[in-house]
Amino acid sequence: MKVTIDLKFFIPAVIAFILAYMTVTYKIDEYITFAGEDNALAFFLMSSTMGMMLMIGAFTKDKK
Repeated sequence: MKVTIDLKFFIPAVIAFILAYMTVTYKIDEYITFAGEDNALAFFLMSSTMGMMLMIGAFTKDKK
């Protein structure tokens, strides 16, 4: 079984994980001002969930 990586899903997944990491380390506060810690938590959860879903879609089985 051969697995291929679809770049149109893989690249946005990496960007979403970078945004989630920047949220945890407070580096994103230089670019985005959150109204509170709950908003930062929601942003982290949404970006990490989106990254996971895109990563699942990035790996597909080869049809041959």
